Amino acid sequence: MGTGGTRCGAGRPGQRLKAEHTLKVDLRSWRKLGYLVNGHSFAWQWSRGGEVTGNIGVSVRADSIRLGYAANGQDASQTIRTTTTPCRYGGARTWFQCPCCGGRSVVLFLRVGRFACRQCQKVSYSSQSGSAHDRALTRYHQLHALIEAGKPKWQRWTTFERLEDRFERVNEQVNRSLMTFIQRLQAGRC
Repeated sequence: MGTGGTRCGAGRPGQRLKAEHTLKVDLRSWRKLGYLVNGHSFAWQWSRGGEVTGNIGVSVRADSIRLGYAANGQDASQTIRTTTTPCRYGGARTWFQCPCCGGRSVVLFLRVGRFACRQCQKVSYSSQSGSAHDRALTRYHQLHALIEAGKPKWQRWTTFERLEDRFERVNEQVNRSLMTFIQRLQAGRC
C-alpha cells in the first residue's frame, strides 16, 4: 500500500503499534511529581477507564533508574542509564539512555516485555497514519474548541479574528474532502 494519493483511505498504513495504546514511562511527569531524587523509590501504575492495566516499581539512582516488573510471569526488571544535559538558563535536563540504540529519550515504551525508545520499539503516533481528511478534521476540532471558548481577556482582537479566519478555511477544507468522499462512494470507487 502506497502513501498519499486520492484513493479512499489513502495515507500512511497504520500497521505500527500506536504510542497511545502502549504502556510508557515519562521522565517529565516523574520530575513534575518530584520523584527524580537519588535514592527515591516509588510504585507507578497505568490505568485506562479506571481499571489498572499495569504497574512497576521504580528506584532512582544518580546515573540510572531501575524498573522492576514482571512480564509473562517472569522477572523482566531493567536498569536504564540516565544522562543529563545542561539547560540554557541553569539546571539540567534528565534523559533516558535507550538500552537498544543508546540514544537519548524522555519517554520509553514497553513492547515485548522490554522498555526502549519509540524508534527501537517501532511505535508511531496515531496522527502519523491519518489521511489528509483525518488531519483536517483534527485541526477543525482543535480550532472549534478555541473559537467556542471565546476570546481570552488578554488576547488581541486581530489575533482572535485570524483564528476565526483559519477556522473558516479548515472548515471549507473538511467540507471539500467530505464531498469528494461522498462523490466517490456514489460512483462506486470506494
